Amino acid sequence: MTELEKSTREIRSAFERIDLPEAFLSAYDQLECLASHRYSETFLVAEKRTGQLFIAKCYDKARMNPGKAVSLLQGLNHRALPGYTAQFENDRKHCIIREYVDGTPLNEYARDNEFTETDVTGICLQLADILIYLHEQNPPIIHRDIKPENIIVRQDGSIALIDFDIARHVKEDAESDTLFFGTKGYAPPEQYGFAQTDCRADIYSFGVLLRFLLTDSIRPNKKIRLYPPLQRIIDRCTAFSPDMRYSSMNAVKRALKEANPRAQACHMAKRCAMLLLAGVLAWGCGTAIYHKLTYSPFRDGSVIPAVLQDEARQREALEYLSEKYGTHLLDDTASYFTVGRLKDMLTEVYGMEESYARTSSPVDPPIENPEHFLPWSLGDEQYVNRDYLAYFVTKVYWPDLVADWTALKEATDAYPGITIAKAWCDEHSIMTGVNRPMDVSCGEAAIAFSNADRVSEYLASGSK
Repeated sequence: MTELEKSTREIRSAFERIDLPEAFLSAYDQLECLASHRYSETFLVAEKRTGQLFIAKCYDKARMNPGKAVSLLQGLNHRALPGYTAQFENDRKHCIIREYVDGTPLNEYARDNEFTETDVTGICLQLADILIYLHEQNPPIIHRDIKPENIIVRQDGSIALIDFDIARHVKEDAESDTLFFGTKGYAPPEQYGFAQTDCRADIYSFGVLLRFLLTDSIRPNKKIRLYPPLQRIIDRCTAFSPDMRYSSMNAVKRALKEANPRAQACHMAKRCAMLLLAGVLAWGCGTAIYHKLTYSPFRDGSVIPAVLQDEARQREALEYLSEKYGTHLLDDTASYFTVGRLKDMLTEVYGMEESYARTSSPVDPPIENPEHFLPWSLGDEQYVNRDYLAYFVTKVYWPDLVADWTALKEATDAYPGITIAKAWCDEHSIMTGVNRPMDVSCGEAAIAFSNADRVSEYLASGSK
């Protein structure tokens, strides 16, 4: 008997001692024990008939019922998820056979490769698509154990998500989960039994994974300065309260695509080319004709362009802000204007201190606070509506109007400062061109800031 035959016989003897089903042992050769826990063992096996590799997960039926994992795997059909193959059981063991994903666990892949922010974004966009598929099942499937060890990177760079032991369907009438499972550091607070887990539990773990890939740590580290758009995504994904996180993986995916440094560079190049072309055309037409057509005479304190259509008005506002302040923060006109972009405007364009612009005072009801720019707690990813935008531009250019918070209590609005700011902006036509009442775009924000700047200069000159 050769050494190989002897080793094979010893391995088979060991497997037989742990009471694996006979039909399983007859159909598969056990090659390696990949993991062993008190409730299950995971083996790399080869089908005797074809030699094809599979993964076998064998559960101790006295400790864990794998029926849920079987039903979940049987209902899934996605290239990035391991396909269900077969199952075998006896009185003590229940073995589930699934597709073998050839590749490297993400934790090992990250250790051996130096990731750029673009690399990390690409991996996480793939994972987002997988989670979107799971969360859009009926009922939604929550994986509940998103971590690098459960993500396999194939040789072609694509990824697969494995290990559905603790995955579950969302039950709308349940107040909390029956049991807690998960990996410490990646599991959200509610997974410890505070409430029922839903799709936002996977979003929390997704944020921790994103932080790990960027910093090599699952814990926040203020000494490591990340690319701000990605930092904002991590912060929102890992908020303690599920209500403060993204509502869906689709929203996370949109934020990731917008934050991708490569996409940002392409957008910037396109915007620069468009601005250059617009500049050439404007120069060719003549600045005198341009100003004659776009500006109304000074009347009733208004210096707002009068005859422009929305797109032309946005381009004109961007050119104004670029020429005066050298900023391109709002050039992506179609994107929503967020609180994070606002804070960048305050510090980079208007020179406000970080501690002033980026500190909020969460109070209920919200009141004006002279020490903080924002009188209530708003997350960086929150969209800005038209009324808030009116308040922000008023606070930047005419802070005294909303500085006396005692006088503002007589206003009927839930937040008095907004009432005063709306009236001031309406009186001076500052919101002309900002048409959407709810989430405004960066292009509309550019219009409001440029209009306010013009009115501020006009009033400062002593005109009535």
